[in-house]
Amino acid sequence: MTTTLHEHESSDTYDPEDLIGAPYAVVESDPFVFTSMMQRLGVTGVQAEEIISLDLIESITWPYGFILCFKWESDSYAPEDYLNEESDTEIPWFAHQLSNDSCATLSILNVLMNCTDIDLGRTLTAFKAFTSNMDPTMRGLSIVNSRELRDVHNSFARPADLRASLSRITNETIEAGKSSKKSSKKAQRGKSKKSKDEALDSYHFLSYVPYQDRVWEMDGLKRAPLECSEIEDGQSWVEAVLPALRSRIEAFSRNGSISFTLLAVNASSYHQKLEDFELAKREIIFLERRLNDEFGEDWKKTVPNELWSSRDSSFSQSWPTHLRPGFGSRSNDTSMRVLHLSIDKLRGEWEGCVNRLVAKQLAVEDELRKDALSHNINRTHDYEPFIREYITRLYHNGFLRDILEVDAQGRFLRQSKGKRK
Repeated sequence: MTTTLHEHESSDTYDPEDLIGAPYAVVESDPFVFTSMMQRLGVTGVQAEEIISLDLIESITWPYGFILCFKWESDSYAPEDYLNEESDTEIPWFAHQLSNDSCATLSILNVLMNCTDIDLGRTLTAFKAFTSNMDPTMRGLSIVNSRELRDVHNSFARPADLRASLSRITNETIEAGKSSKKSSKKAQRGKSKKSKDEALDSYHFLSYVPYQDRVWEMDGLKRAPLECSEIEDGQSWVEAVLPALRSRIEAFSRNGSISFTLLAVNASSYHQKLEDFELAKREIIFLERRLNDEFGEDWKKTVPNELWSSRDSSFSQSWPTHLRPGFGSRSNDTSMRVLHLSIDKLRGEWEGCVNRLVAKQLAVEDELRKDALSHNINRTHDYEPFIREYITRLYHNGFLRDILEVDAQGRFLRQSKGKRK
C-alpha cells in the first residue's frame, strides 16, 4: 500500500517504503518556493527570505540558517578538512546528497533538523527520529527513498523540468549500455567530457547553521559538515558566519560567476504579525478587566460606538494560530504592565490599543494576500499544451504562412527557387 503525505502526517512513525521511485527535478532558488516547500512539509512559523546584499544580513535578528545557491564548479576540496575527528563538539545532523537535483530539499533539511525551537510538523519530526542514529550516507538514502519528501519537492518543479529529469535517466541508462561495449579508456574520456559539460549548467546549495556554539557549512557532496568558526561570548552567530559567506561569494566573483542566491531561513513574518495581533487582543482583555474592577460597567457607556464596532470586528476575526513558546512570556509581561498602569491612564490606553489592534489586523490580512503557495501557481502550471494548440490553430488558419514562407499545402515557397541554377 502506498503511504500519502496526508496519511503519513497522521501517524507518529516514519515508514519509508518507496525504495525505487521517480527522480528529483530541478526547482528554483526562489524564497517563495522554499517557504512553500517548508509549509507543505508541515513546518510552521518559518519562511525563506532573499538577502540581496551581505550588508543587510545583520538586519535579521536571529535566523535559523542560511542557504547559498550557486553555479557549481569543481572546488579545492580537501577531504581532511571535513574529518572532524578531533572536534571537541557534537557534529550536527547532516545528510549526503545521493540524488541529482535533490539539493534544494537537502539544504532545507540540513537547516531545519538542527533547530530545536521550530515546530517541524509530524512528517519531519518522524523523519528526524527515524534518521537520528544514521550516518550521513544512510540519511541521504532515506531522503532519496522518501516519497513524501520527493512528492513535495517535485510539486514545485516546472512540468518541463520533471520531464527532463525522467529523460536524463533514460539517456544515462542508454549511454551506460553503449559505453560498456567500448574500451575503458575511451569511455572514461567521454565520461569526463560529459561531466564537465553538465557542470556548466549545474547549480548547488550549501547550508549554514549554528550548532553547539559553532558555525557549520553543510555541503551534501562532501563527506561531513565543515566547521567554519566559533561563536564567541556576546557574539551573534550572524556575525560569526559572515566571513565564511564573504569568502564563498568572493571566490565565485574571482571565477567570473555572479549567479548565486542567498536565502535566510527565519521566523515567518505572517506568524510574527499574527502573534502581534493576538497579543494586542490579550492586552485589550487585560485592560477591560482593570477598567471593570475600577469603574464597573459604566465606563463602557462613555466609549464611542465606532470604537466598540472596531473592537468587536477585530475580535471576530479568527485565523489558524500557532503560538511559539516565547509568546506566553510576552503575554505575561503585557499583563504585568497593565496591572501597574495608573487609573487615569487606563481609558486612554484602551482606546489606543483598539486602534493598534485594527492596524495589526490589516497587517495580517496583507500577509495573507502574499500567500507563498498561490505565488507558485503560475510557476508550476504546464503551459506547453496551450502553446502547442495555439500555434497549431494559427498555422491551420493561415496566420503563419508569411512568417514560415509556405503555401496552403505547407510547402516552402523558396524550395523550388533554390533548385534552379
